[in-house]
Amino acid sequence: MGLRNRKPKDSNNNVSNMRPPWYPSIPNILSRKKIVPREDQEHARNLSAAFSEHTWDLETISDNHPNSRIDRKDVHKTLGLTTAQADELFTRNGPNTLPKPKEISDLQLFISQFLNLLWILLLATDFTALVAYLNNPDDISQLWVTIIIFVMIFGMCCVSFLHEREARKVVRGFQNLLPENCICIRDGREINMPADHLVTGDIICIKAGTKVPADSRIIHCSQLKLETSSITGEAEPIEYQVEPVSEATTIFEARNVAFDGSLCVDGEGMAVVIRTSTNTVIGQIADMTTGQKANKSRLEKQMRRFVIFLIFASTILGLIVFLIGGMVHKWEGIINLLCISFIVCAICLVPAGMPATVTSIMALVARRLAQKNVFLKRLDIVEALGSVNIIASDKTGTLTKNIMTVTDAWFYDEFINGRPTKKTVTASRIKSALNNFEAPVDELLDIMTICNASHFVEQVESKEKVSVTMPSFESSIEMEKNALALRPAIGAPSEVAMLRYADELIDINDRRKAYNVVFEIPFNSKRKWHLMIAKLQTLQDGQAEYKLFIKGAPEILIEKCNQIASRRGCMNFDEDAMARFRAAYENFGSNGRRVIGFCYKKFIAPENIQFDLEKNNFPLKDLIFVGMCAIMDPPRDETITAIEQCRSAGIKVFMVTGDHYLTATAIAREIKLIQDIPGQPKDYEILHGERISNLTCKEWDELLTKRALIFARTTPEQKLLIVEQCQKRKQIIAMTGDGVNDAPALKKADIGIAMGSGSDVAKQAADVILMDDNFASIVKGVQEGRMMFDNIKKLLAYVAEHSTPEIWPVLLNFWFGFPVGITSLQIFSIDLGTEIMPGIAMAREPMEGDVMERPPRNRSKKLISNTLLFYSYGYAGLIQSACCFLTYCSIFWMHGIAISDLWMSAMTYWKEGAPDFVSNGNVFTWEEQLLINTKACSAWHMSIIVNQLFHLLNVRTRRQSIFTHGIFRNWQSVISMGVSVALVSIMIYVPGVNDFFGGSPIPLYPWLVAAAGGVFMFTFNEVRKLLIRTYPKNRVIRCFKW
Repeated sequence: MGLRNRKPKDSNNNVSNMRPPWYPSIPNILSRKKIVPREDQEHARNLSAAFSEHTWDLETISDNHPNSRIDRKDVHKTLGLTTAQADELFTRNGPNTLPKPKEISDLQLFISQFLNLLWILLLATDFTALVAYLNNPDDISQLWVTIIIFVMIFGMCCVSFLHEREARKVVRGFQNLLPENCICIRDGREINMPADHLVTGDIICIKAGTKVPADSRIIHCSQLKLETSSITGEAEPIEYQVEPVSEATTIFEARNVAFDGSLCVDGEGMAVVIRTSTNTVIGQIADMTTGQKANKSRLEKQMRRFVIFLIFASTILGLIVFLIGGMVHKWEGIINLLCISFIVCAICLVPAGMPATVTSIMALVARRLAQKNVFLKRLDIVEALGSVNIIASDKTGTLTKNIMTVTDAWFYDEFINGRPTKKTVTASRIKSALNNFEAPVDELLDIMTICNASHFVEQVESKEKVSVTMPSFESSIEMEKNALALRPAIGAPSEVAMLRYADELIDINDRRKAYNVVFEIPFNSKRKWHLMIAKLQTLQDGQAEYKLFIKGAPEILIEKCNQIASRRGCMNFDEDAMARFRAAYENFGSNGRRVIGFCYKKFIAPENIQFDLEKNNFPLKDLIFVGMCAIMDPPRDETITAIEQCRSAGIKVFMVTGDHYLTATAIAREIKLIQDIPGQPKDYEILHGERISNLTCKEWDELLTKRALIFARTTPEQKLLIVEQCQKRKQIIAMTGDGVNDAPALKKADIGIAMGSGSDVAKQAADVILMDDNFASIVKGVQEGRMMFDNIKKLLAYVAEHSTPEIWPVLLNFWFGFPVGITSLQIFSIDLGTEIMPGIAMAREPMEGDVMERPPRNRSKKLISNTLLFYSYGYAGLIQSACCFLTYCSIFWMHGIAISDLWMSAMTYWKEGAPDFVSNGNVFTWEEQLLINTKACSAWHMSIIVNQLFHLLNVRTRRQSIFTHGIFRNWQSVISMGVSVALVSIMIYVPGVNDFFGGSPIPLYPWLVAAAGGVFMFTFNEVRKLLIRTYPKNRVIRCFKW
């Protein structure tokens, strides 16, 4: 692979970007490169301003590139640079390539997996457990704690390493855009050379089927059409020119500068290279897009904040436990006491299973969205998608079908609304309605069919868009696959629309066979019409009868006509006919339709004539005007519903398009994005792109209060400006785009959304890729994001709540001398065993009914809120702790031991070799003491798990009653409850297993106590949610809402 395939820097595939949000990394100490802050957005906005060549005429171009030796009289005699001049420039400026990024080695990548706060905390805990074991080798449980923590961390880091290493192998988008070779003029000779050897001032030849090798100013062209979708996202080829444009025209709107990577699909041209390498438009955008340091997602920031809270809380609590415990135990075994204090506090407060369950939730959501044609490049971005309050969407292909369609036809006598969709049913109905119009309808269908370069191709199974080289104008290929309605066709979208319209009414193959086309003038932007001449029959005396078909801009064609077809035959084009024409034309135009007019004329000419436009040897006046058709890209069927869902969810929708404001307005009205309701003030605004750049801050403030905005004729720089203005006002904006020049806006937006049919560079810059280019899919992503936010919040409430009952046995033992209530291994069995499956099942929890009726979350609203911490570590945790304590006490009661006798007993009793323990007249040897203590540990252990099962039912909803929501709607959750019971039963009753965890079999009674506590917790939460629903604004009640 040559130099042109060097891979650019890719921040979206960067090491840190692919990490889950629970993976809060510290600064990468392995990287030697210092990151320098950049003003990428300002640079993007000034990208067009850096170019002035599009405003130069040929004389100015020649003056600025004297070494290129451009012949001003005949550019074909241009000599180009000399080899010596080119070599000097190549040595000075380097090759015409995009730089290859520096990537860290696999070893550095692997080590970096351990450099994050969560793993550092657990590694510190692991080291402390090892010290405790070395200080007291008889306590084998500390060795097992050491092994378990290390294996868990090592396993998670290995999985993350493999995932990130695979992500780095993703092919970058820019490398496929650039050509390997080019045709260049040097020393007066045309040579084929590697594209990376080009230098500024080189003269290049652009021919059909070749890619433009560098940004170049056109100095000669003939029917030159370039396909620039990889740069601008424009699907149709653009016709280029030599003439300069005004300074007000941006480089992206100019049609005389060919961008690096553009494909020539027709015609030929010559150009002088004005930018190479990273100075090209694509190079600068690549540098801006991939050179930026990726922002951390909101979910990642909030999870990092939660981890910092856990570190702080476990450190402070461990210190308090150690100090009070030291005073109680008179500082005996101080090292062991210190180690155990910090170990237990870290294990209890840090939900070790949280990373796996959070990642599982995000992975399941990503899989669901992929099935809905929404591909997430980063798992955590879906949370931001759920909090979006502005969606700035492109029009073409996102809100619309991106399939040009004939919607209406007009003849002198009548409008025809609608378009047939199936030959067998609809066509016969339309035909019946047009019996009185057969003559003009047939003529219109003939012109649609004959004066049309598009054609159908064989049906293929997949949906794709491809581009190939063809010698004619119609060289972009539209391959829209819809097995039910559309046949794949090759041609310009407007011509394909007419072909499909005609195909529903007539046999187009028979019609085309009936005409022998002998001459064609393709459409161009200057003439604005497309002409074909067909030979009808040979006459006597060497003459022949011909029929001229012409279609194009109605205002141009009407000047060539003196008659108009009607159901009564051809009529003179009088004032009445002109008035009808203008009314119909204005009606179509005001509704944003593209209007095509149709004319024909039969004439006699010599049989062997060679028609030529310059010789004017065929008629171009006194034609017969047949009628017009209106063409538009119709809205997608799902768009109106999706817009309504956004409105219900409090999400503003902005249309950002490069189309004319009339077209944009018409589509906006059709999809009900904007509506004029009598008696209500206008709640939308329509802005032309030229106005956007001149808006004041006050005007932006007023605009962004509107429910909907339509931005027409926008440029990529203005897209970026829209994003920045929204973000300045604390809005969370999702921006769609498909071209390379959309990349900075996609990168800047909170959520960049690229189209599946867009350029690779746009996909690389974006966070989300819509595989079906459908606006409704964005709304599905918002819904999934909101549901995921709810489910992660529920998960955190679920996994954090058991921390309190896990820490209380430690406090009772260290501070009040009670026998040990739970072992370290039993705590791990909860975090990494019984709670994993219920936590993962939370990912499949159906959304509550009001998820898409709530307003968007405020940017400052926390995932782990104070009320959630108050719930988990406060009152809910204390309720569960009290239940566990009662279950724990029930074991001692069953053996006739008074709870008061347990006070400060742990310092003397409940260990191997302890003296006999006496309570209520009962005497217990040290063996019996150990057995009772292990049963008490099993009881506390079991009580946490049983209470968590009832708690799981509670946290499955935040506001709704679980009975309204449905207990069995999430059957995985119900199954996980049974699995948890089975696991704890194995850990309690299976010999050997219970010894490993430090427990013993227990009777039924503790189970009943634990179940009673669970019922109390369940009832308490149902009452709490009822009060929240009943008194949603009560300040006291809101303290219990998380």
